[in-house]
Amino acid sequence: MRYIKLFLLAPVMMLFVIAGCVDEKDTEELQPVVKLLLPLPCDTIYFDEPFTFMLEIEDPGRSGLGNLSFDAHNNFNHHSHGSHISCPMGEQKDPVNPWSGVWIRNLPSDKTEYVFQKEITIPALDEEDNPHDYGDYHFHIYVTNQDGFQTFTTLDFKVLTREE
Repeated sequence: MRYIKLFLLAPVMMLFVIAGCVDEKDTEELQPVVKLLLPLPCDTIYFDEPFTFMLEIEDPGRSGLGNLSFDAHNNFNHHSHGSHISCPMGEQKDPVNPWSGVWIRNLPSDKTEYVFQKEITIPALDEEDNPHDYGDYHFHIYVTNQDGFQTFTTLDFKVLTREE
């Protein structure tokens, strides 16, 4: 009976030893830091006119950068995705033909600081020549470092048709 107790107690003791050796990390201190450079919060972007999407990214954990993913979708119902600068919004409306976009990019793994820049043009028409809905949109922005720590932020903006 004594050996059975010892046999059952050994794995539990081993877990305590292993847990004591694990180096806990402060995930908030190791998350990448993202500074939105362009467009600015609440900027107006016009259909069929290129704009620059630019972020400054830093990896405080110094493991190296990993990936960047960002997507854009409508915010016609004025939903939120966390704390960020909110903008004056147009009337709530139901989407008819909203524009959306998704991009995933590898970041330089040998860098701990990087400025990401991409030129984007939001098309006024879809593949079937139907106009996209204008109004309130936002970007979701995810940055991950080599250790897998991730930061998420959003950016609200408007998409309009320029009056000629």
